[in-house]
Amino acid sequence: MRLDIADMRLFVCIADAGSITGGARRANLALASASERLKNIELDAGVSLLVRHPPRDWPD
Repeated sequence: MRLDIADMRLFVCIADAGSITGGARRANLALASASERLKNIELDAGVSLLVRHPPRDWPD
C-alpha cells in the first residue's frame, strides 16, 4: 500500500479531532474503515503514529 492524499487527510482529521472516532467522523468514514486504514498506514511506515490513551489519541 502506498500513502495517498486520502490517508494523509485521515491522519490530519484524527490528529485534529484527538481521536480515531472523531477523525473518522470528520473524514466521513466508518470507524472500522478509518481504524483499518490507520493500521495499514502505520504498518507501511513501520512506526506507531499515535499514542493511544483512551478517550483521546495523540500524534506521536
